[in-house]
Amino acid sequence: MNLFARIISFISNPVLLSIPFSYALVFKSREDFLYALAWTFVSILFASLVGVFVVLAVRKGVFSDFDISKRQERTPIFIFTGLLSILYFLIVFLLNGPKVLLIALGALLFGVIIADIINRKIKASIHLAVFSSFSVIMGILYGGIFWALLLIAPLVAWSRVKLKKHEPLETIVGGLVGIIIVLMLYVVVKYVLGFYAK
Repeated sequence: MNLFARIISFISNPVLLSIPFSYALVFKSREDFLYALAWTFVSILFASLVGVFVVLAVRKGVFSDFDISKRQERTPIFIFTGLLSILYFLIVFLLNGPKVLLIALGALLFGVIIADIINRKIKASIHLAVFSSFSVIMGILYGGIFWALLLIAPLVAWSRVKLKKHEPLETIVGGLVGIIIVLMLYVVVKYVLGFYAK
């Protein structure tokens, strides 16, 4: 069962999820395969930097493991991810890139700030926060069967608990944070800004 839990945990890794997430957002807004692919490639480069940062931090002893399991060690990854999201935002803006990416990066920065605040009290699961937000966004954008992704969230939570990376409450908090941020963003983007990626 540990092997299965590791597989689920790996597939739901936030860095890995950023790849289909980026493509789905850009493709839905422009319906241009190559355009979406190009920006997905850029997203992969930035996501890879997060992975490299974690690997180097583990080797230097800044993080105890690749999952950054200790709550007290998480602030550096939040700061690094926040700075990267700002840099990526500026690049997309200066290159007149897809607006939907600007919104997503703004949401990412907001999410990182919220995660850091919550982390001072409880080690909320970032796996669940990202997976739940990914599932809701896919449901909003593509509808139908994509809403079923939410049914996989409990499996992701189980994998994190099984691997002793989180307590059940931490996975619940992470999942709720992801869903709440997406719903807040949806209301602001659609009803306040009047923008919706179709």
